[in-house]
Amino acid sequence: MLTVLLLVLGLGRASTPALPAANDGPPTLIVQLVDPVYIPLPEGEVTVKPSSGQGSSKSEHVDQNGYAKFWVDPGVPYVIEAKCPGFNKKSMKIALAQPKPATPTAHVQIKLKPNEGKFGN
Repeated sequence: MLTVLLLVLGLGRASTPALPAANDGPPTLIVQLVDPVYIPLPEGEVTVKPSSGQGSSKSEHVDQNGYAKFWVDPGVPYVIEAKCPGFNKKSMKIALAQPKPATPTAHVQIKLKPNEGKFGN
């Protein structure tokens, strides 16, 4: 009876879809958008793409604290593009090193400048 129960439980789990491998574990890159005095910008969007142009880009809307999380491959140079309504768009190049178990996530903070036309600077 116990063998049948274990067999049924094992088969039930096999039909449960697994999460995509790209989202296993902590993100490899977290980007935060802030204004000139480091206040988080919750309405922004961040795009990460390989700087070689090969491969796909990934875009995320930031959360209420200005953070966007990405699962990207280390050892590849990337271009991060950040934009937010009322602010100038900004791009930067980064290269992620191989993560260490104690610090698996790289953090990047991008400071955006206000659009001069919108704020009258």
